[in-house]
Amino acid sequence: MQINGIKMTQKNMIYLDYNASAPLHKEAHTAMFSIYNDHNGAYNASAVHGYGRAGRKIVEDARIKIASMIGAPPAQVIFNSGATEGNNTVLRHFSGSFPDETVFISAADHPSVADSADILDNIKTIPVDSNGLVQPDILDTLLTEHKTSLVSMMLVNNETGAIQDVSKLSSIVHRHGALLHCDATQAAGRTSIDMAAMGIDFLTLSAHKIGGPQGVGALALGLCGQTPTLLFGGGQEKSARAGTENVAGIAGFGAAATAAYNNIEGYQTLSKLREKFEQRLKEVSPDVIIHCKDTPRVANTTFFSLPNTNSQSLLMALDLEKISVSNGSACSSGSVKPSHVLKAMGCSENIASSALRISTGWATTEGDIDAFLAAWDKIYKRVKR
Repeated sequence: MQINGIKMTQKNMIYLDYNASAPLHKEAHTAMFSIYNDHNGAYNASAVHGYGRAGRKIVEDARIKIASMIGAPPAQVIFNSGATEGNNTVLRHFSGSFPDETVFISAADHPSVADSADILDNIKTIPVDSNGLVQPDILDTLLTEHKTSLVSMMLVNNETGAIQDVSKLSSIVHRHGALLHCDATQAAGRTSIDMAAMGIDFLTLSAHKIGGPQGVGALALGLCGQTPTLLFGGGQEKSARAGTENVAGIAGFGAAATAAYNNIEGYQTLSKLREKFEQRLKEVSPDVIIHCKDTPRVANTTFFSLPNTNSQSLLMALDLEKISVSNGSACSSGSVKPSHVLKAMGCSENIASSALRISTGWATTEGDIDAFLAAWDKIYKRVKR
């Protein structure tokens, strides 16, 4: 494959940015291209003819697979373009439908949630501790002081990998008569999810984080009586999300979900790779700060800062060494900004501006980590002269 004249192959590129987008699983590739190769993918799942019925079966089979991954009834899964759409759908619904009540969001949430605070009038932010976690006593106090319709927080933080104790927090939310929304994009396939057991009322997903295609996702509804809707104009997805379903993309999403769900235990072996990486990282660069090291994290994520440097310069240096990493969220149109998550955690501008995220996945090898550390050793010595 050629991108801007550069041949992108595993032989000359090291990819350590799975939290931004995971490579396509072979199962998803097979599922999608079998559809494209059959009648050129002309399956409109709303049509009543044979091709339409075939498309509908593909969509419904995928819906069952997504539901199995998150512990939800299939009928409660609504397909959309991804977690950003899902997050906006839920927040806009509650902000508009309950204008006299507060919507609370975590200060460490994804930009698709956090930026809503600048647009919608009745959204307030919940502070987080030094690990980016919502503290139960603070949440309880805020909900006592404010009549609240919705609380939104990430199940797994996209930058640090820290796991929020949603089960404990959901009981507080429900005791105050509010509902709970979780962006579970970085949790799917990496930790077990059971919406009912965890007390989650709305859950959002993106296929490309688990090895599915980009531009496909889902909003799952708990049995709470609310169906947030953002797009109108058609009866698709039980009139909850207008627009012709992306049948091939949804098939790829379903195949990736099954592969990810079946490999959750195997995924935990990445923690051993992470431990080795973090130990050697500190040996090479003792002044590195590894964030959320002592809090529960998903197995694939390391977020660290090198004080008195700039993450953009570090990213460019690593890219020249043919190593792909990021400095946090990949949803800022290619811009490199100080981590708002680290700022919310109380870190200085210096620390927030010098952060890098390493995120591994199903195709990562020990050799990839060794290559990163060799390149990092050269870069570190150069910037510390």
